Amino acid sequence: MTDQPLVHAGATAATPSRLSTRISRRITLAFTRERLQSGRFLLFFWFAARLLIFCIWAFLTPSTQGDVVYYYEKIQVLFGSGPARTLTEYPTPVIGLLAVPYLLGLGTQHGYVIVFALMMLAIDAAFTWSLWHTGGAMKGQAVVFWTLFLALVGPTAYLRFDLITCVLAGWSVIFLLRRHNVTAGALTAAGAAVKLWPALLWPALLPGARRQKITTTLGFALTGAALTAASIAFAGWDRLMSPLHWQSGRGLQIESIAATVPMLGRALGTGDYVVTLSRYQAYEIWGPGVHPIVTIADLAFYAGLLAAFAAYLVWLWRGHGRIIEAVALVQLVILIMIVTNKTFSPQYIMWVGGPQAAAYAVLGARSQRTSRFFTDRSRMNAISMWMLVTTAFTLLVYPLSYNRLVSDWNVGDELLRLPATGLLAARNITVVIVLGLVVRWVWSFLRPSAVRAVRSAVHPGPARTPDA
Repeated sequence: MTDQPLVHAGATAATPSRLSTRISRRITLAFTRERLQSGRFLLFFWFAARLLIFCIWAFLTPSTQGDVVYYYEKIQVLFGSGPARTLTEYPTPVIGLLAVPYLLGLGTQHGYVIVFALMMLAIDAAFTWSLWHTGGAMKGQAVVFWTLFLALVGPTAYLRFDLITCVLAGWSVIFLLRRHNVTAGALTAAGAAVKLWPALLWPALLPGARRQKITTTLGFALTGAALTAASIAFAGWDRLMSPLHWQSGRGLQIESIAATVPMLGRALGTGDYVVTLSRYQAYEIWGPGVHPIVTIADLAFYAGLLAAFAAYLVWLWRGHGRIIEAVALVQLVILIMIVTNKTFSPQYIMWVGGPQAAAYAVLGARSQRTSRFFTDRSRMNAISMWMLVTTAFTLLVYPLSYNRLVSDWNVGDELLRLPATGLLAARNITVVIVLGLVVRWVWSFLRPSAVRAVRSAVHPGPARTPDA
């Protein structure tokens, strides 16, 4: 069967509404089979999309480099204050990572910003290349999704280091697909050394036989142990634990799902709400009902993680896991963290992009003549479309209309606050829709009847590697 375009041309059982179907048809018309197989066309498309990102940064939102300047200022005083007091909100290895552009930028602020952005661009290019060379029959779809996704993230993609964890999560899936299990586990541990959350993805990398589980776990555990030991030796135990303490003290960030109602109340003038920049370098909202909302969000976060780990346990107990199911579980964990958390920064949306792009490579490694392939593809396409919509809304919120959400300096800010808050609410709704689609996907292979069917099936022969 010939390769299919990025999305299926018609509605399917997995398509949640006509919106995703209409977007699917538009993309289908733009990316024909011939274009999806043309390396020259996709290279041009990638360059054009990346040029657009830099143009938005340079001409519309130069302030988005504020976080990179913050990194520079912290690294600049590293030698005076020591690693134990530097960037305590991030895992210790981040200090070494963020010192690289300082050295290559010759210690200047402009040099630091330029080198940092170029480092992220190089990581993006490397991941795109790996999608093209490992994506099999779906390599074009993988590259197109990734290129569109990161373009819609906008300048934030290259001005935060969350791109690293996003790409490492995607590479973990690709290396698992290529049966490089130790490397897959090691990359997940490396991601946890940059941002803590990838550590929660380790169980999803265990879909195969006992040998595959052992080798992947060894890669994860040994890399994690080595990075932990190096971190303690470099900055001490207290610095190792500081990111956990930092997160526990934060308030209700204005972009979080839980803050949607208070933010709408502020925009409509129905409550005495105030937005302030906290010591955590985040804008938080305070006012009527915020404290119980924070408490509910904290409880929902832990309940969500418990539900995700219950899904892990059922999946591992069921056995005969497929790598595409592993991707679904990865996305489940990431989206639960985003939706239930009291914090939600714009760069968090990047986390889902790497695994989703890698999922197309997983599909490309399979036979395209089975009903299971078409079912998985239709689910993937519906989720991908809503991810792109969510990411587009995120770009409209930050950086394009963010000042209207956080400032009270003039009448214009107040007049435009309601439409800006409407964009934020729409973005938050679409994130919940994406989570709902992923939950539906996970339920399709973990519902009791599906689990019983797999466990009762007979699989003769020696221990096997996981199917895609």
